[in-house]
Amino acid sequence: MKEKFYLNSIKNLTSESSYTSIINSTCYDFFNKHNLLTKNPNNNLKLNIEINKIFYESKILQQNFRATSSELHISVTIKVKKSEKEIFRKTYNDSNNYTIFTNITQTYSSKHDALIKSLNNILLDFINDFKKENTYNR
Repeated sequence: MKEKFYLNSIKNLTSESSYTSIINSTCYDFFNKHNLLTKNPNNNLKLNIEINKIFYESKILQQNFRATSSELHISVTIKVKKSEKEIFRKTYNDSNNYTIFTNITQTYSSKHDALIKSLNNILLDFINDFKKENTYNR
């Protein structure tokens, strides 16, 4: 992919406001790592990312009726505009398991790792879809 994206906005539309900085840094890290980001706001491809929903699903697995793991589900809509015209829009969903520890700090860290992993999966799917559609060359 020859063109780069200007990351126009990242919106966390969930009630999980504590995730905003993790979501922002994960998105910037991903696009920088893949050399797909420009700092030029006049760039042709403007990228908008919306985190629509994050929810959890725990399953009680032990005899003491305590959940030992949970699943984080995330829904993200990614839009690309070229010359103010929307040329791409798709909603992605991903899930990842994380461990519930007796130590809340470990659980928090495990949950963040699951979020980052899911977000990276979604961003990779987006790049592959965008390349396939080849919309930026038409």
